[in-house]
Order: sequence, then structure tokens, then C-alpha cells
Amino acid sequence: MSFQIGKIRLELSYPLVVVMTAVIILDTSMSVIICFISAVCHELGHIAMLKRYHTMPERIKLTLFDIAIIDQKQYSRNNKQELVVTLAGVTVNFFLSAVSYMLFLFFKYEFLGIFYSANLALGLFNSMPVDNLDGGQALKILLCSYFDIDTASRILDVLSLLILVPCAFFGFLILLDSRYNFTLLITSLYLIALILFKKTKY
Repeated sequence: MSFQIGKIRLELSYPLVVVMTAVIILDTSMSVIICFISAVCHELGHIAMLKRYHTMPERIKLTLFDIAIIDQKQYSRNNKQELVVTLAGVTVNFFLSAVSYMLFLFFKYEFLGIFYSANLALGLFNSMPVDNLDGGQALKILLCSYFDIDTASRILDVLSLLILVPCAFFGFLILLDSRYNFTLLITSLYLIALILFKKTKY
């Protein structure tokens, strides 16, 4: 499913549409919707910086697991600009987390507490130095200042696996303890699979 917004084509996967429809109907607390809004705000941070540098993307793809900005103009930006674009998403999350937390202290609205927690968790998670996350991409940009891109990629791959394997283990323990919370386990395994699949292409 896709539609055009200005010069950007927005693509939504059918599993995402089905799940979001079910969530809207069943999730009375609106917590999942608030988390999704936090993720959208994260991506809008990236898009704002892309617009600033006049390198707007042609496509944005939303799937059940992530939101991907198809950026064909990244090589027209220098390293400093690329670093700003990469870290813009987590910067927005941390800013929104701080603002919503201050508002929550005054007004005590439950949705503000959820919005604060969602943005903080999203910002911290994406800041990890793991490939395919903003922190990992930022680290790769910095590593490329000292190493060639192949060496930088291999360093990032090793560091990513050193972080993700323990995350997957703890995710498994959380699943055993809670019997329903599989978020950390699935996310860690998904990121590990992306790294291993990429390595088969070398």
C-alpha cells in the first residue's frame, strides 16, 4: 500500500496495516499508538535535517518492524551533515521525553507518562552502537574518519554482536519471567539476522 505526500512516496506494508487496525480496536490504553507516534517523531527528526540539507528522500517505507527512509542522496552530504542527520531522530526523542516528563510532573496525565517512557526508551535503544541503529551508523561515520569503510564495517559488526547477543539472552530471560514480553528478544534476533545476512554479501 503506497501513496504520495508531496514528492515523497509513503509505503505501508499490509501486515503493519492489519496490526495497527487491530491495535486501534483493542488497545484501550492507547499505549501502542503512543509508541508508534514516538517512532514517527523520531523519523520526522531525520526528515527535518534532510530537508535542511536539501536532500529529501524519495520514499519512506513503514513495515511491522521498522520505518526505513530510502535515502539516495546521502553521498551528497559531508560527514558532519551525515552525523547530524543520523542523530536527529534520537535528539527529538530525548527532547520530547524531557518535555513530556516535565508536563507529567504538573498534570499527571497517564498518556504523558507513556509518551515520556516511549521516547526515552526509543532514544536510548537507537543510541546503542549497533549496526542498523542510529548509534551504530553514527559510530560508523566516525570510524570512517580513521579506517577504510570495510574495516569500519567489520569493527561495527563485531561490536554489534557483542552487544546484541547478551541482549537476546536477557530478552529470553524476560520472556520466561513475564511469559509474554518478547520485545527485546525478537528485536535483538532481528538485528543479529540483519548483520549476519549482510555479512554473507561481503
